[in-house]
Amino acid sequence: MRTALYGGTFDPIHHGHLILAREAMEQLALDRVIFIPAACSPFKNATHASPALRLEMVRAAIAGEPRFECDDSEVHRAGPSYTVETVEAWRARTPGDELFYFIGQDNLRDLPAWRRIGELSTLVKFVVFERDAANSPPHDFPRIQRRFDISATEVRKRVAERRSIRYFVSEAVRSIIEAHQIYQGENH
Repeated sequence: MRTALYGGTFDPIHHGHLILAREAMEQLALDRVIFIPAACSPFKNATHASPALRLEMVRAAIAGEPRFECDDSEVHRAGPSYTVETVEAWRARTPGDELFYFIGQDNLRDLPAWRRIGELSTLVKFVVFERDAANSPPHDFPRIQRRFDISATEVRKRVAERRSIRYFVSEAVRSIIEAHQIYQGENH
């Protein structure tokens, strides 16, 4: 089975995440994409929404998509979310799967600093989601390119400014953000 692991803070998950996952699934003939919300990223400051709410938003966003799944292991693991630990767990569970790992272009510069990167590179095939190929660091990984301008930062900012996030996130995610009053009154 060709399985892609898609880790991230998903703070919040938005249509851009879903569009890129679908594009990668089609271009790489993937059987499934596993969304893995991080509890605490070693390379980012604290998240805005709690791990439990981000997990709830991911599950709501992918509901009804049979080849999209959610793995909650990082949310329940103590300490920073290290990709290599998650990949090792997946490798143990599904030893016959061909594993891919999605990484955003903005994370490429930090990739050499990832925990046990040499070992990780033997366990997965990295796939880069590129927003701007002209400004991408050089790499030999497969590239998934889609032109759109949606970011979690923009979604949070729009919520804080009491502007609409319709068409940025699914209605299910918007409902969770509103019900829990996430991102309101924040400075971004």
